[in-house]
Amino acid sequence: MKQITRMRKAVCIMANELKKAGYSLSQAFKTAWKRVKFSMTIRAAGTTFGNRQERLSFLKQFNPGDLSVTLEREPDNKYDNNAIQIVVHIHSLSRRTVIGYVPKELAQELAKVIDMGIQVKASLMQVIGGYSYKETLGALINIAI
Repeated sequence: MKQITRMRKAVCIMANELKKAGYSLSQAFKTAWKRVKFSMTIRAAGTTFGNRQERLSFLKQFNPGDLSVTLEREPDNKYDNNAIQIVVHIHSLSRRTVIGYVPKELAQELAKVIDMGIQVKASLMQVIGGYSYKETLGALINIAI
């Protein structure tokens, strides 16, 4: 029963944010239910900032199953008060590293859900890119509520 209540709460919060973004009420709820019912795969934003390319290059050597991911709110971010960091935990080294952020459009909805204390799970699907000397690396993250 708790699971259903948590899901409904997440849907209402996300639908409300989508409505503010210009969706019709009907479309906002349909989109929110899809996001909550099924997992979402996103490409991490901000992966070229600072030394994140080196971090992603380092992470390529690990099996994604040996890593865990947490989404951590960063309300004091000077560019976006809805910012959500993507933090990868390397268990074998007892280390953690920030590899990027949840894209701004989704973070606007997801931040409210996280702030309400609803658990959001994430996992690293794979590090992508890096095929030639100019190609930058990125990360595909799976998010489930």
